[in-house]
Amino acid sequence: MRRVVLALFIVVALYAVWFYEPDPGDDAPRVLVSVDRTLWHRAGLNRWTYIRALRKAGMRPVLMNFAEIPRDSSAQDWMQDIDGLLLSGGGDVGAEHYNGDASVSQDVNPARDDFELALLELADREGMPVLGICRGAQLLNVHRGGTLGDFREDSARFRRHKRYWGGHAVTVAENTRLARILGATELPGVVTFHGQYVDAPGAGVRIVARAPDGTPEAIEVATGKPFGMLGVQWHAEVLPWDSRQQKLFGAFREAAERYRDARLRQ
Repeated sequence: MRRVVLALFIVVALYAVWFYEPDPGDDAPRVLVSVDRTLWHRAGLNRWTYIRALRKAGMRPVLMNFAEIPRDSSAQDWMQDIDGLLLSGGGDVGAEHYNGDASVSQDVNPARDDFELALLELADREGMPVLGICRGAQLLNVHRGGTLGDFREDSARFRRHKRYWGGHAVTVAENTRLARILGATELPGVVTFHGQYVDAPGAGVRIVARAPDGTPEAIEVATGKPFGMLGVQWHAEVLPWDSRQQKLFGAFREAAERYRDARLRQ
């Protein structure tokens, strides 16, 4: 009986830790989070991924759902009093934005592409910190004039990058912002689920991490800011137990705080 009670206690404790949603406080920097109409979002599961990761790091997420925003809403409207932009995962970026092959594109949302590219244009111009995750990293590259590749027809490679559990290793280039943030150049296992990747880097874009098969896994965009615009192909938001991934969100918060303080001084 004691073992059963102890097991139940451990399960409840783990459940509480996983679902605990810390309050970042009223002064926390406000981060705009774009989400799409995926089942993950419709089921409310973003609360346990992007939202929880941002709140845990000390940021206040402002969710923007493309299925619900008013038609007359503009990117400028959404960027009012915002201190950081997080571009989340989702379907493919429309091939027309990078002169790609539309026949291989999947789950394209043209309205989302256009709106997020408008948000990126504003963020880039204002020097706002941007964190792109999965599709968000790809969109960062497209925004800067880069291209995307597709490996879904290569079944073995696709399986390697469709890893919910265990993931695959990532090597981060030395002397990069990402390496300094993570405090490491080797990540033993990241969660990835993608069939497209950054191919030709856009203006000011540098590939700073790769999987063992050479697939680009992270990019940095030169903006002259300490954090700037950074994209990771893996899903850092689903790894709350990984202290290195929490460092990524922590660095994002620090950048958002600097941006907020500068904005309020104007």
